[in-house]
Amino acid sequence: MLGSWIFRRVLRGSLNGVACPPRRSFTQNGIQSNTRKRTSIAQHTRTNPKTRGLVTEAIPAFFVPPLMFIGLLVGLWTWKCFWIIVMQNKLLYLTWLPPFTRSEVISDYEAECRPVKWEEKQIRSLDGTKLAICEGRIPATVRNKDTKTLPNHDVLRYQNQGVPNSKSKSKRSVVICYFQGNGGSTPMRLPLLSQVLHAICETSKSSPDGPLGVQYTEYTIVALSYRGYWTSSGHATQSGLEMDAQSCLKWVSETYGSPQTDLEIVVWGHSLGAAVASSAVPTYIARRYQEQLSDDSKDDQSLAPVSRLILEAPTSSIKDMLISLYPQKWLPYRYLWPFSWNTWDIKASMRQMATWRDQNVVLERNSPPQGQFSTLEATKTKCHYIPPILLLSAEKDEVIPSYVPGQLEQQAKSLGLPIKTKNVLGAMHTEAPLKLDGRKALVEFILNGPHPLEKALKK
Repeated sequence: MLGSWIFRRVLRGSLNGVACPPRRSFTQNGIQSNTRKRTSIAQHTRTNPKTRGLVTEAIPAFFVPPLMFIGLLVGLWTWKCFWIIVMQNKLLYLTWLPPFTRSEVISDYEAECRPVKWEEKQIRSLDGTKLAICEGRIPATVRNKDTKTLPNHDVLRYQNQGVPNSKSKSKRSVVICYFQGNGGSTPMRLPLLSQVLHAICETSKSSPDGPLGVQYTEYTIVALSYRGYWTSSGHATQSGLEMDAQSCLKWVSETYGSPQTDLEIVVWGHSLGAAVASSAVPTYIARRYQEQLSDDSKDDQSLAPVSRLILEAPTSSIKDMLISLYPQKWLPYRYLWPFSWNTWDIKASMRQMATWRDQNVVLERNSPPQGQFSTLEATKTKCHYIPPILLLSAEKDEVIPSYVPGQLEQQAKSLGLPIKTKNVLGAMHTEAPLKLDGRKALVEFILNGPHPLEKALKK
């Protein structure tokens, strides 16, 4: 009875002036008759058109369902855009893909890497973060021992011509610093790197070791595992990866360099690693330049020169990465690049190298004539060197847009940077060094690229 009374009061108030239905009537069996009640509610619906909400009452009824669908779709897009911006480090640096990738060990790929021997080592980044690197070389027992040695008077001849670092050099060492892409661990890339290193050593057997009178050339690959990847500590960020690259180059200089060794560094970056490499090189050469200016009395340089830069399947910027991930122009995600705090940009790194070179050219032009300039100005001339660039692209790259290599080549040529391009036919994003043409171009560039000391001889 109490519930019936409350229902009548609510219904009476909601009708707002419409006559309430009469009292209940019962049949002979005691069952309520709802005929007149249903009739009054139907009359109320017809006579009171304001039954919809404030927003939808001005919209035709047949427009409401599609508008609700569009609103839901826009809401989902907005929500995803928000998380793409907030979680961009997790989406860009795929340290967790493929699954269980951080638990891999070098021994899992040992059979595929022969005859190259790989070893894991630990270094520290500039901020103290623990980093893992893989060091690969062909053991001396496997390497060909038939090396050529120029007479001592040839060594003295180069020393007398004023070539830096040619004094007391008994061997030449080339260390290839490899910077990986944004996904996976370092061990899974070791078979590919082993093929390249083996091809370099086999090709170098039939060619002379160069004009420096060194006993032999030793080739080594050092593959860096960024922070957050594989067994390295920390979390991947752009500033962190930049510090990791600098610490790797510095470690190579300190570890492999010696007064008896003519050390060269070849920087090789793949995909996102190409952006890391292109960012590390101008910072490194400027640091080496400043170090020589601050202490010109050193006979041996603590930082070795970067002789070559290899950009494999490079992505020019974060904008191009988003476009490659979301090629559909109607998707809003490709337009989120202004909100990214990761600003990898190979074009900007090229401009930085060109600016550094032009500043040194100005210093050389303003220096006194030969024979009258100071030791400091002579050091500036000696340090002036921009490494040549190899742009190795894949014809069927499924990740990088096809227009990116052309843009980078045009940018380098407009800045006057030495660049060589090779488009590997039939190769996908990670297959350029696996194809014969790509591996051949890579090996020839490393072996036959202009040596900084050869450049010094021509001056």
